[in-house]
Amino acid sequence: MMTLNLGNLATFRLVVQRGSFSAAADLLGLSQPAVSLQVRQLEQFLQTRLLERTGRGIKATAAGIALLAHSGAD
Repeated sequence: MMTLNLGNLATFRLVVQRGSFSAAADLLGLSQPAVSLQVRQLEQFLQTRLLERTGRGIKATAAGIALLAHSGAD
């Protein structure tokens, strides 16, 4: 059974706050693909898409907004 990885949740929150995977990666000292993988793992765990990936960045889906609200994000 999989368990929620709180690091992945924190990374997701940072991606939304910073507006891009790259900006979050820079702040975390990780590569952009590593950040993207963490968010993808969280989406797989929750079995829902949390972010819409656009050419100019990201936008939280309704599920992503709900997760932010319930995880104590500002």
